[in-house]
Amino acid sequence: MCEPSIMCRQHLLGEHNECHMFLGSLKKKIKLDGYFRNDLFEPLSLKIRHDSLAEELIKRGFSHNSELIIDPLEIFSHLTIQQINHKIDQERSLNLLLLRCNRCHINYQSRRMINI
Repeated sequence: MCEPSIMCRQHLLGEHNECHMFLGSLKKKIKLDGYFRNDLFEPLSLKIRHDSLAEELIKRGFSHNSELIIDPLEIFSHLTIQQINHKIDQERSLNLLLLRCNRCHINYQSRRMINI
């Protein structure tokens, strides 16, 4: 749930791919307990997140032809109310990304300098 503009190419493409993976798993009613337990998935933000990532991909010159079509009644029926409403700790998520990826950290610092 970090700002897509700070993400390196690898993380941007990877998270975009994960959005499609999550949708496929939800349609197949696959359990995603580990993703919730590790604070990695926010179901109600799936479409908005995908579209934000797709927008950033296009800004960077990538093509994007994989719209995410979501039917909440179909994909959320096997989740608990707590899972459906799960919110990722965005500050923690950002800190983890910046610790793990030097390129994302550089992008973040550059963006902060522009906004000062």
